[in-house]
Amino acid sequence: MLTLTTDQDVFTNQDGGAERRRGLRIQSTRPIKIFEPTVSRYFGGQTQDISSTGLRLELPRSLPLCAGKLLTVHVGLSETGQPLANRRQMIPARVVWVNRSNDLSQPTLSAGIEFIPTISEQLDAA
Repeated sequence: MLTLTTDQDVFTNQDGGAERRRGLRIQSTRPIKIFEPTVSRYFGGQTQDISSTGLRLELPRSLPLCAGKLLTVHVGLSETGQPLANRRQMIPARVVWVNRSNDLSQPTLSAGIEFIPTISEQLDAA
Protein backbone atom coordinates (compact mmCIF):
# COMPACT_ATOMS: atom_id res chain seq x y z
CA MET A 1 0.00 0.00 0.00
CA LEU A 2 1.34 3.43 -0.96
CA THR A 3 0.50 6.58 0.98
CA LEU A 4 1.09 9.94 -0.65
CA THR A 5 1.85 13.11 1.26
CA THR A 6 2.55 16.63 0.06
CA ASP A 7 4.68 19.55 1.17
CA GLN A 8 1.64 20.94 3.02
CA ASP A 9 1.61 18.01 5.45
CA VAL A 10 3.15 18.19 8.92
CA PHE A 11 3.74 14.95 10.80
CA THR A 12 4.80 14.12 14.32
CA ASN A 13 8.14 12.30 14.40
CA GLN A 14 9.12 9.68 16.95
CA ASP A 15 10.36 12.36 19.38
CA GLY A 16 6.98 14.11 19.28
CA GLY A 17 8.33 17.08 17.30
CA ALA A 18 6.96 18.40 14.02
CA GLU A 19 8.56 17.02 10.88
CA ARG A 20 8.17 19.23 7.80
CA ARG A 21 8.39 17.46 4.46
CA ARG A 22 9.22 19.05 1.13
CA GLY A 23 7.58 17.64 -1.98
CA LEU A 24 5.54 14.54 -2.63
CA ARG A 25 6.51 11.51 -0.51
CA ILE A 26 5.52 7.90 -1.03
CA GLN A 27 5.65 5.37 1.79
CA SER A 28 7.59 2.46 0.37
CA THR A 29 9.82 -0.23 1.79
CA ARG A 30 12.78 -1.01 -0.47
CA PRO A 31 16.16 -2.54 0.34
CA ILE A 32 19.08 -0.10 0.33
CA LYS A 33 22.83 -0.24 0.54
CA ILE A 34 24.84 2.73 1.79
CA PHE A 35 28.57 3.32 1.76
CA GLU A 36 29.87 5.25 4.76
CA PRO A 37 33.30 6.60 3.73
CA THR A 38 34.73 7.42 7.18
CA VAL A 39 34.65 3.76 8.20
CA SER A 40 34.92 2.47 4.57
CA ARG A 41 32.03 0.06 5.02
CA TYR A 42 28.77 -0.80 3.36
CA PHE A 43 25.59 -1.05 5.45
CA GLY A 44 22.20 -2.47 4.55
CA GLY A 45 18.85 -1.03 5.50
CA GLN A 46 15.50 -0.14 4.04
CA THR A 47 13.52 2.89 2.98
CA GLN A 48 10.52 4.05 4.95
CA ASP A 49 9.47 6.66 2.41
CA ILE A 50 10.79 8.06 -0.84
CA SER A 51 10.66 11.47 -2.55
CA SER A 52 12.41 13.11 -5.48
CA THR A 53 14.70 14.99 -3.07
CA GLY A 54 15.54 12.32 -0.49
CA LEU A 55 14.68 9.30 1.62
CA ARG A 56 13.66 8.38 5.13
CA LEU A 57 15.68 5.30 6.07
CA GLU A 58 15.76 2.58 8.68
CA LEU A 59 19.39 1.58 9.36
CA PRO A 60 21.38 -0.44 11.90
CA ARG A 61 21.71 1.42 15.21
CA SER A 62 25.49 0.85 15.21
CA LEU A 63 25.96 2.95 12.06
CA PRO A 64 28.02 6.09 12.92
CA LEU A 65 25.68 8.72 11.44
CA CYS A 66 25.20 12.38 12.30
CA ALA A 67 23.55 15.30 10.53
CA GLY A 68 25.71 16.74 7.77
CA LYS A 69 27.59 13.52 7.03
CA LEU A 70 28.06 12.63 3.35
CA LEU A 71 27.49 9.10 2.07
CA THR A 72 26.34 7.25 -1.04
CA VAL A 73 23.19 5.17 -1.38
CA HIS A 74 21.74 2.55 -3.72
CA VAL A 75 18.02 1.81 -3.59
CA GLY A 76 16.92 -1.68 -4.68
CA LEU A 77 14.14 -1.93 -7.23
CA SER A 78 12.26 -4.76 -5.57
CA GLU A 79 11.45 -5.80 -2.03
CA THR A 80 13.39 -9.03 -2.56
CA GLY A 81 16.56 -7.16 -3.54
CA GLN A 82 18.69 -7.17 -6.65
CA PRO A 83 22.37 -7.65 -7.52
CA LEU A 84 24.71 -5.39 -5.56
CA ALA A 85 25.54 -2.04 -7.09
CA ASN A 86 29.08 -0.80 -7.44
CA ARG A 87 30.07 2.61 -6.09
CA ARG A 88 29.70 4.28 -9.50
CA GLN A 89 26.00 3.42 -9.50
CA MET A 90 25.43 4.85 -6.04
CA ILE A 91 23.83 8.26 -5.45
CA PRO A 92 25.60 10.88 -3.29
CA ALA A 93 23.53 12.07 -0.33
CA ARG A 94 23.76 14.16 2.86
CA VAL A 95 22.30 13.12 6.21
CA VAL A 96 19.75 15.74 7.31
CA TRP A 97 18.60 14.20 10.60
CA VAL A 98 19.13 11.07 12.71
CA ASN A 99 16.74 9.69 15.32
CA ARG A 100 18.14 7.07 17.71
CA SER A 101 15.56 5.79 20.15
CA ASN A 102 16.45 5.87 23.86
CA ASP A 103 15.36 2.23 23.94
CA LEU A 104 18.68 0.35 23.64
CA SER A 105 16.86 -2.86 22.70
CA GLN A 106 15.80 -1.15 19.45
CA PRO A 107 18.24 -2.49 16.78
CA THR A 108 17.59 0.29 14.24
CA LEU A 109 17.63 4.06 13.85
CA SER A 110 15.73 6.36 11.51
CA ALA A 111 17.50 8.90 9.34
CA GLY A 112 16.54 11.43 6.70
CA ILE A 113 18.84 12.00 3.75
CA GLU A 114 18.73 14.43 0.84
CA PHE A 115 20.22 13.69 -2.55
CA ILE A 116 23.16 15.83 -3.66
CA PRO A 117 23.01 16.87 -7.32
CA THR A 118 26.07 15.76 -9.27
CA ILE A 119 27.93 18.07 -11.63
CA SER A 120 26.60 16.18 -14.70
CA GLU A 121 23.00 16.63 -13.48
CA GLN A 122 23.61 20.36 -13.01
CA LEU A 123 25.04 20.62 -16.55
CA ASP A 124 22.07 18.72 -18.00
CA ALA A 125 19.67 21.12 -16.27
CA ALA A 126 21.43 24.22 -17.67
